[in-house]
Amino acid sequence: MKKSLSHLLRYFLLFFFILLFITVFIFLALSENQWVTALYRANIVGISLFFYLILFSFILALVTLSYLRAFEKRKLRRVEEGLRMMSQGHYSASIFLNMYSLDTPLQINEDIDRQFLKLHEKLMFMADEALKNAQEPKTLDNETKNDILENERKRIARELHDSVSQQLFAASMMLSAVNQQVVGCPEPVIKQLLLVEQTIHASQTEMRALLLHLRPIQLDGKSLKQGIEQLLKELSSKIDVDIHFQIEEVFMSTVMEDHFFRILQELLSNVLRHANAKVLEVYLTQSGSSIQLRVNDDGVGFNVDDKKTGSYGLRNIKERIEGMGGNVKIVSLPRFGTRIEIKVPLT
Repeated sequence: MKKSLSHLLRYFLLFFFILLFITVFIFLALSENQWVTALYRANIVGISLFFYLILFSFILALVTLSYLRAFEKRKLRRVEEGLRMMSQGHYSASIFLNMYSLDTPLQINEDIDRQFLKLHEKLMFMADEALKNAQEPKTLDNETKNDILENERKRIARELHDSVSQQLFAASMMLSAVNQQVVGCPEPVIKQLLLVEQTIHASQTEMRALLLHLRPIQLDGKSLKQGIEQLLKELSSKIDVDIHFQIEEVFMSTVMEDHFFRILQELLSNVLRHANAKVLEVYLTQSGSSIQLRVNDDGVGFNVDDKKTGSYGLRNIKERIEGMGGNVKIVSLPRFGTRIEIKVPLT
């Protein structure tokens, strides 16, 4: 406040002396001998000329200060917008493209503009390096780390499916047959059988989520659209969840497609294990220079602000997306389901 009053006083004095100088010059030209007396006696509609000089000086100072304040706010908004775009990973936004075409991109001062562009270039370089590191395979004895993990995943998934999963299915069938013959049994026995059936059903759901988590990461020659649609159709036939999906054909590198496919697998695994949902929606779209993946469910939900409820799977997904230069938005409320939106720029 004091700073604003100080600036207002400075502009007022500046305009007052400018107007006074112009007025003196005019009176000096009109009456060379008695210009001081004429200036002192001058008035407009009975009001002294000095009052108008003070009034106009104050108005001009106020208008000038208001304009400069608005100009400063506009410049700061551009800085805020640029920082917000960088924090969200939108390094190709139009605001940055315009900066490189101007001598003073933000028009604040030369040093701040230069530092701002250096920060933008550094973040772009770091994002590119992170993406390159994610795309480069790591080798070990002529076999990539991903190949080793992939083969181990397949082995574990095959053993779980051929042993534990089949045994759970057989136990479920036998228990169903027993439940059909419990007429006349004591009430506690019936309750225990129902509890066992629920436990087996929960174990089967957990096993399906685990097998989904262990599925091959690579798409094996399929497009991302084909791989996701096949995955969702297979899942729909095995679980009691109403699945709706709309998958667009998107264009990205093979490595990024594999990353997206793996991320969706982890999201679906989390839904099966924790959400207890009846309806699941999956949408994949491409808008301009970014890819959006959205997964909605009507499950139990959770408190996003509660760190204890943040599962390892979601943290892992966030790390993957941030490594690709994207961002994750999670909206969830207890008993009202969860909505997860992922946005990754195409670099």
